[in-house]
Amino acid sequence: MQKLFSDSMQDAQGEGRSKQQLCHGKNQIYIEIAKMIFLHDETAEFQSLAQMNPGVFASSIHSHLDTLKSKYQKQNTLLGQTGAGCIYEELMSGKRTRNTISMSIKEFPWWADLHGWWHTNPTYNNTWSFADSRKNFSIHAVELFKLWQTPPL
Repeated sequence: MQKLFSDSMQDAQGEGRSKQQLCHGKNQIYIEIAKMIFLHDETAEFQSLAQMNPGVFASSIHSHLDTLKSKYQKQNTLLGQTGAGCIYEELMSGKRTRNTISMSIKEFPWWADLHGWWHTNPTYNNTWSFADSRKNFSIHAVELFKLWQTPPL
């Protein structure tokens, strides 16, 4: 499966491979999204445009993604840093966060789907933090320092 945005270091390490950086411009990504959406549209005119010149949809796709990002971030501010990095199931298991999520979904029904994709991506989730109290990151830091023959000064 090809990722549309940059690969995460966490995914790469988990799969035992190198991290891959984005090799296309964002406009090309928006064109690919437009093809996936409008080549299957019920309107013949949109299907034709998507096949012949999908770039006409790029700015609309960009604008819509920016709108989704803004609305997603607004809902995350209600969660704060303690909840924004958690997965949906974890959030629904806590009473305070369950109530916040329920209100968020009423206002912005796509929040849960977007959270599944974006909850650990700081570009989209600016309230997320690596500081997860359930993980002992100091052990990981020590292990990384052990790998250096000559530590940086």
